[in-house]
Amino acid sequence: MSRDSGSFRDPSGYVFPHQGRIFRALDPAAAALLRDLDAQGHLTRWAREGLVVGTRFVDDAALQSELSAAHPGFAAFLEHDRIASITYPYEWSTSMLADAGLLTLRLQGELLRLGLSLKDATAYNIQFVQGRPVFIDLTSIEKPARLDLWFALGQFNRMFLYPLLLVKHAGWDLRSYFLSNLDGRSTLQVGQAFSFRQRWSPSLILDVGLPFALEKKVKAGKASAPKPPAAASAGAPAGSRAAQEMTLRRLGKKIAALAESIAPETVWGDYTQICSYDEAAEASKKSLVREFIQQARPTEVLDIGCNTGDYSRIAADCGASVLATDFDIGAVEQMYRRLRKEPKAITPMVVDIANPSPGIGYMNAERPSFLERARPDCMLALAVIHHLLVGANLPMAAIRDLFAALTRRHLVLEFVPTDDVMFRKLIEFRVNLFDHVTLDRCLDVFREKFTLVRRAPVQNSPRTLLLFEKRG
Repeated sequence: MSRDSGSFRDPSGYVFPHQGRIFRALDPAAAALLRDLDAQGHLTRWAREGLVVGTRFVDDAALQSELSAAHPGFAAFLEHDRIASITYPYEWSTSMLADAGLLTLRLQGELLRLGLSLKDATAYNIQFVQGRPVFIDLTSIEKPARLDLWFALGQFNRMFLYPLLLVKHAGWDLRSYFLSNLDGRSTLQVGQAFSFRQRWSPSLILDVGLPFALEKKVKAGKASAPKPPAAASAGAPAGSRAAQEMTLRRLGKKIAALAESIAPETVWGDYTQICSYDEAAEASKKSLVREFIQQARPTEVLDIGCNTGDYSRIAADCGASVLATDFDIGAVEQMYRRLRKEPKAITPMVVDIANPSPGIGYMNAERPSFLERARPDCMLALAVIHHLLVGANLPMAAIRDLFAALTRRHLVLEFVPTDDVMFRKLIEFRVNLFDHVTLDRCLDVFREKFTLVRRAPVQNSPRTLLLFEKRG
């Protein structure tokens, strides 16, 4: 019952797994506050509305005793619904980050009306369930000293507003923004990314220009830094909430407009239109993928190179929870926008499988690597192998080892021969070093770690679908 590697900074409590379930230890103050919210029905309502993760107090005496023995000194324990796939902001599309920010603002608004507040506003407090954001860190809720000011506003800007502004106006990507800075970029760093004219433009002056100028004065000793908030008293918090509500509304409108204005440019989003498939071939492939998944009967599927998610949806329709990844942020953005309208048990992620997200944070374990988090019992690698061979320059054996490390049991692999139109397109301006890439060679290499269960040609196509089962 060791604590989760990413849950140790909050003195109010921490998260830990036990027998496949997720619990949170609470100190007396957090327990009293959350029990009050629970008694008023807020926790249940927020969970029903998809605002927070499903949560309930542990009231079973035997379980309470067991948890207390392993985690002494805590007043109470919560149990949270388990989230199948954990993702981080450097793996999100722009609309995912924006929706996570809007959810944070919505929760802060709800709390404000109750005389409460979020003491932090990090994007890591949000996860995605069925393609929708939910808040997970309930010990972030506190009774604040003031209601007119949100002392987590600076962190909210670093984690949500600034990255969206940099994507929109400076061409940044979320991976480069978040991976090197666990708490986002400072006001000075962000301000320096814009020219003087940009900082003082109407769209940036309030959020970048003025804070940047103030921060420079503070750093030069010409102004005083804002004082930290005093501890909340037993009475009502000071100040009127009206000023903060106005700030929350303004930020909500700005973030929604930013997300809508960032066009989902995609590298392979039109793949189905330009690849070698005609309607019969596409129908054949979809039918075979469905058959293979039904034969494998997985509960968790990893779809690498998922593009806009058509095959992820087939896996979800077969009853699996799907982690859908692609390096093309525009394709993931399109998939996420569709999930908003047509929810499925799919978690979208921006991941380059040849260079996946590393472990970062304290001891490189606070935010585990993608390879540590993705452990499906079935993996889809459709129209991917030629990209790894050519684009990533991975040998066939290295691709096999990567796939064997990722899946616990089954692999659905689409073999793309060198005479396929998309393979020829990839090597159009390269020396052809791939004459050895044949179906027989692929089968020989993969048989070292997998057993071939089934193979089937895709109608009207030179491609072949293969169902493997991992050895051992």
